Amino acid sequence: MADRPRALFEIYDEGFDCATWGGVETALWHLAEGLRSLGVRAEFYRSSEGADLTALAGRVAAERVDAVFPLVESPLFAGDQWRRLPGLHRRVVRIWHDVSRLSPGMATPPPCPAHSRGLPVRGTVAEGCPAAPAHPEGPMREVFLRDLPWTRCFPDGVRIPWAADHLPGEDLRDPRGPVVLQLGKVPAKEARLCLDRLAAAGVPVRVIFATWSKEGRRARELARAHPASDTFEILDAYDIRADWRRVFGGARLFALPSAFHETFNFAAAEAVQLGLPVAALAGSGALTAFASLTAPSAGELMDLVVARGAAVAPRPRPRTGWRDVARRYAAVVAGRPAAPDTEGQDACRI
Repeated sequence: MADRPRALFEIYDEGFDCATWGGVETALWHLAEGLRSLGVRAEFYRSSEGADLTALAGRVAAERVDAVFPLVESPLFAGDQWRRLPGLHRRVVRIWHDVSRLSPGMATPPPCPAHSRGLPVRGTVAEGCPAAPAHPEGPMREVFLRDLPWTRCFPDGVRIPWAADHLPGEDLRDPRGPVVLQLGKVPAKEARLCLDRLAAAGVPVRVIFATWSKEGRRARELARAHPASDTFEILDAYDIRADWRRVFGGARLFALPSAFHETFNFAAAEAVQLGLPVAALAGSGALTAFASLTAPSAGELMDLVVARGAAVAPRPRPRTGWRDVARRYAAVVAGRPAAPDTEGQDACRI
């Protein structure tokens, strides 16, 4: 028992039994379950418990923890904390599920003038590297969900994608059904434009929201003010663990206009897993890898949804499953090189 690798995962204080379950919770829950099936002792600690970094370092040493997976908001990633607690940081694995440390607006990080494919600068921060504030020279291990120019600034990074087989591989699509539209990742003005374009074309709509953002809350107000009809439905709250048929069942397409650089997007991955094509803004990072339709603006995207949404085919389902993801993470926990990522051969297999 004592020889089994041990990993600690930080979770939000709300835990897993909450109405705000989202992509982070989905990922950590299924990853931990997969690691346990492989003999890794995966445990959770809450954000409030990780606020005292000295206490966390003491726990890691006392319990002989092999790897710590903090949330991106952890104070472990602020300032020079990594210099103060190098023993803890040698066990830290940072999963880059957003780019807030590199791009405050969460847009695509700028290209690095110092690093390129195959030419990492090791041991020191390269002059002009935009990732320097995220201290890529620190003793942490880094996990990226796919290979991108900005990930090459981190010499000790590995590529491990997420999965979507927590939902069954089914075909729930009905080309005559509504468009499932997620709002909250573009400004309210563009959210209104999306609603108006689809309504003007007579396309039935089922609206869901990314309510963690202020734009999501504004979009909810806009949708509630939209004229009521039997072709306009609002899903104000749902739990994807139980309500995936309610969200995606009988829909023609999933539309997600996002101005962010998405490192992964579970809603899009789940839509593809359930047989729905996805429509997304060009330049939205990994989200475009799931998309059958892309356009540079919200208005142009809605025009494509109206014109082609009933006929366009969904992307192939991702081949990587949670068990494979867990095997790669188990290698990271044990300090071994993760298996090489061969999923880039298919644009949807990220």
